Amino acid sequence: MHSVLVVDDDQTLRGVLSSWVHSFGYYVHEAGTAEDALDTLAEVPADVALCDVNMPGQDGLWLASQIRERYPCTAIIMATAARDIEPAINSLRNDVVDYLLKPFDGTRLLEALRLGVDWHRATLATEELQESLEHRLRNRRADVAATLAGAQTTVEQALEGLISMLELHEHDGREHATRVSRLAVALGDELGVTGSPLVDIGRGALLHDIGKIDMPASILYKPAPLDDEEWAVMRTHPQVGYDLLKRLPSLEGAAEIVLASHEAFNGTGYPRRLCGECIPIGARILSVADSYDSMTRPHTQRPAMQPAQAIGEIERCSGTQFDPRIVDALGHVLFDVVQDKVC
Repeated sequence: MHSVLVVDDDQTLRGVLSSWVHSFGYYVHEAGTAEDALDTLAEVPADVALCDVNMPGQDGLWLASQIRERYPCTAIIMATAARDIEPAINSLRNDVVDYLLKPFDGTRLLEALRLGVDWHRATLATEELQESLEHRLRNRRADVAATLAGAQTTVEQALEGLISMLELHEHDGREHATRVSRLAVALGDELGVTGSPLVDIGRGALLHDIGKIDMPASILYKPAPLDDEEWAVMRTHPQVGYDLLKRLPSLEGAAEIVLASHEAFNGTGYPRRLCGECIPIGARILSVADSYDSMTRPHTQRPAMQPAQAIGEIERCSGTQFDPRIVDALGHVLFDVVQDKVC
């Protein structure tokens, strides 16, 4: 039997959680504060620690960092009634296995505990088991991202939460997303797009890489070209992003743009091999904006291009990868930017 430490300052709730954990077949220990939890762990190691975030004295985030430092094989699950994005992101940076938003039921708790136990086992097991678990953890984080975003009261808060989640996986994700969004909106404005479609373009561009939270770090940060198998995995990220955003009604328009963000004007893109006007205009705009920003920034395999070089490469692919009308708009928008700087 595996052991679980339940940490919550609410004695009644702690008792309910402990009863559930015991009914699932685990040994249970309890603590009412972060300090008591560490004392308990010093005497009785736990395979999984279920920690409340908001407690008197040291909070659950502090406890998570202490557990990770002192007991690296103990899986950590956080639980809180707060909908704040910041505690969730901070806890996930401590390699927290799962994040539960109160109120949650026994089924959701059991799911988290099973994942925690498997995480604990993987710390002592083979590389193959660790890789399998990492895939499950990435899927779980995608679900957590959608749940946290859906719990926010405004679209802006949801967007902030999703971008913060992306930053856990791509260190420059926020900066790249912000630049691409601004350029995409400028292109849309140049092309006469207005109202909610232009808003969707800005949001879709901001979140175009959100599906990468389900991509392995070994692929995202590989210092060499991806092989065919790795590319097959990478090409799933638009669908992953779409599936995540589609769960949020306020981001359905953005979801469609994310899904089609890697389609090519001549029909050779992915995932649906759309072509021409069948590709949503927001996605066609995003493709140009994303490519320009990527080309003008350094990568592990090449230096940054000068703006003129990047524009030339995009023009070379006009009519094949990119919509010619949007390529023309890029030249106008960037020329206006240069003129503004000169003036």
